[in-house]
Amino acid sequence: MTDPHPARTGIILVAAGRGERLGAELPKALVHLAARTLIDHALSTIVSLPWSGDLVVVAPEAWRGAIHHQAHQTHGFASVTDGWRITVVAGGVERHESVRLGLAAMGDDIDTVLVHDAARPLTPDTVFTEVRDAVHRHRCGVVPALPVADTLKSVAADGTIEHTIDRGSLIAVQTPQGFPRALLERAHAEPEQRAPHSPVPVTDDAELVQRVGGVVRTVPGSMRAHKVTTPDDLKLLEALAVSTGSGTKASA
Repeated sequence: MTDPHPARTGIILVAAGRGERLGAELPKALVHLAARTLIDHALSTIVSLPWSGDLVVVAPEAWRGAIHHQAHQTHGFASVTDGWRITVVAGGVERHESVRLGLAAMGDDIDTVLVHDAARPLTPDTVFTEVRDAVHRHRCGVVPALPVADTLKSVAADGTIEHTIDRGSLIAVQTPQGFPRALLERAHAEPEQRAPHSPVPVTDDAELVQRVGGVVRTVPGSMRAHKVTTPDDLKLLEALAVSTGSGTKASA
């Protein structure tokens, strides 16, 4: 397949999470899911995409060498693999700092950036391509999303239900999230837009982009893009990985 956008798209793989809620002593990206680490699953999907560009892996500073070594051992990574220019950099304390550091490591020819969580290890390759293509088509932010299926309730501090929330206009947002590079850089370059005193913490790049006036659209997400946060999430995704053959062996 001929890529109409050669060497113009970069992916920041955020793998700097500490995994505290998993009860793991390792960074979350190095936790195993069906015999393979979370980051191995994510890397396998990315390097098999029908297009390539820059891949910047953002790792905890103390584990940067270990993650670089694993990527090299498992995927044969050098500085360039199957058209991907690959870099591993140390992340920051907060997620937005890690993304900013990943952006700084991108090549000058990259004009579209996808930000993906290593904690979503089974995200299908089709989601990456759909997000990227939508960014090129609309020149705005694009996020994969799923409709909210459960009934939602607002509760008081003591746990008493106050009222039901209309879920008709609500979505659950996933990654990879894609943006024109200039827009994402502007969002991360203006710290006042992060609203440090806001009662609602910023948990994704789409929110930062909206705070600088950027438009964000949605494309269909995937149940396979579920995020690993707790041990129960691992069990859920392990069953899915085994049933689909995604985790039976390490990549060669």
